Amino acid sequence: MDINAHDLCEEIVSCQSLFKKLNNDVVKMLEFIYLNNLTAVCPIITIALRILLTMPVTVASAERSFSKLKLIKNYLRLTMSQKRLPNLATISIEEAILDHIDIHEIIKDFANRKARRVEII
Repeated sequence: MDINAHDLCEEIVSCQSLFKKLNNDVVKMLEFIYLNNLTAVCPIITIALRILLTMPVTVASAERSFSKLKLIKNYLRLTMSQKRLPNLATISIEEAILDHIDIHEIIKDFANRKARRVEII
C-alpha cells in the first residue's frame, strides 16, 4: 500500500545509472541514497529499500518464541498471571544471553534495594 508498482518501475529505470557501481547490494544502495541526499530524487526506491531491509528473512525466531511460550504456558498454566508471562517468556527465549548474567549479583542488588532496615535504639 505504501508503494505504487508502476511508479517504482519508472523510478528504477530513471535512477538505474546511479546504482550500477553498487552491484545490486541493497544496503549499499540505501547508504548511497542517504549519504548523497537523494531521498527527494528517488523517494519510492528509498521506501522500498527500507521495507526490504526491515522484513525478516525467516520466521524461525517467531516460531521459537511461540514454541517456548506454549511450553511455559502449559507448564505453569494455573499459577502464571498474564503480567508475568511475557517476562518469563523473554527470559526463556533469550537464555543464551541469560547464561552470561551473574544472577547472584542481581539478587544481592535487589535485596539491598528492597531491604527494610529499622534502627533499634
